[in-house]
Amino acid sequence: MHLFRTLIVLIACHGLPVRAEAAAPLNVVTMVADDVGWGDMGFHGSKIRTPSLDRLAAEGVRLDRFYVNPICSLTRAALMTGQFTRRTGVNNGSGLPLDYRTLPQDFREAGWQTWMCGKWHLGGTSDNAFTGREYHPDKRGFDHFYGLLGGAVGYYEHINHQTGELDWWRDGAPAKDEGYSTDLLADEAIKRLRGRDRAKPFLLHLAFNAAHGPLNLPPGKSASRGAATYAAVVESMDAAIGRVMTALAEEKLAESTVVLFFCDNGAQEGRGGSNAPLRGAKGGAYEGGVRSAAVVRGPGLKAGTVSQQWMFAGDVWPTLAAAAGVTPKPAKPFDGVNVWAALTKSEVMPRPGFEVGARDLAWLSVPWKLVQQTDGSRELYDLTKDPSETKNLAADQQDIVAKLAAEWEKTMAGVKLRGGPGRPGPGRKGRRRNVTP
Repeated sequence: MHLFRTLIVLIACHGLPVRAEAAAPLNVVTMVADDVGWGDMGFHGSKIRTPSLDRLAAEGVRLDRFYVNPICSLTRAALMTGQFTRRTGVNNGSGLPLDYRTLPQDFREAGWQTWMCGKWHLGGTSDNAFTGREYHPDKRGFDHFYGLLGGAVGYYEHINHQTGELDWWRDGAPAKDEGYSTDLLADEAIKRLRGRDRAKPFLLHLAFNAAHGPLNLPPGKSASRGAATYAAVVESMDAAIGRVMTALAEEKLAESTVVLFFCDNGAQEGRGGSNAPLRGAKGGAYEGGVRSAAVVRGPGLKAGTVSQQWMFAGDVWPTLAAAAGVTPKPAKPFDGVNVWAALTKSEVMPRPGFEVGARDLAWLSVPWKLVQQTDGSRELYDLTKDPSETKNLAADQQDIVAKLAAEWEKTMAGVKLRGGPGRPGPGRKGRRRNVTP
């Protein structure tokens, strides 16, 4: 109860209306886009039309320094565990071991309804090292799951093109539903919102497979290829997000719900997306692969502002738990930190360094970024002065490189890759090995 009272104080101090029911715990909605780049948002100047996300940015806080891993599963593992992904051993072919608790487990045990609609990619498919039913999201903390377990499906037939199998599920049973995946996921999310138990708060995780390939045009769109198809897919996702936001408003949930949007990694080269003006793309440790467009809206947050707080996907669990009044109970100590106070106060708080990457890795510690390539070479960038990583300072700032490398190595000491054979984790292609900074 003390945590709930703290939330009321935050709301009152920031000038938002305090309703009679303000003592109730907050709801949480997380929305994740797939393979969508920094430069693909209207609020970042894109020609792709994203009015729903632009409005969310205008009503909330743009997270200008929100970092992810450059590959799908790795970011989802950090989100669900609050850990650096290299600790968990997760990669696109090897899911999340069962000894890790997950974000929704905390919320469910605290009394929240927990629903997931969308892409899981943390185990349960026939092409994953962890194939059992126990790896499905509705066995890992979600009361309900609807969507795909693997990394990609066709938007209409919902077939995993690598296995040739249907990968569309409803609580453990194959779902042969007709329709465009983006629309089906939004429809299910809205159904859950409208049919919820109104006596309980909720956590909704809506993880679109848009705009991951293979790209399919949304209904009603004329034939096109390349960038035009990609743009149509992103615009369709934005429209779906708009429908979910409208449902929240119609259900009078806007003032009692924290909404977080981000992308799982940067856009992939050659598919029409843009990470401009950042360097790099999906799969790499440069900013274009790991710096995500992100927005958060909720009570106590100042609308229309931009936060320079450095964050990574592993911060989401402790941060949203603090916002909602849930006491985190991770099975292993968080690597992520709670930055909710910094966001509500429009401040930047000191924080420990953190790791992102896949095969190429990076250690970020304000204002520095130390990149380590798979061949062992290192690059150093001052991201506050050089966000596009145009000038490698490693040769001129060897003392900084040594300091960051020592900090990195100490933090990750003893970490070894876990999981099954799957796709190679960090390291050289085809080899599963630990990488020491």
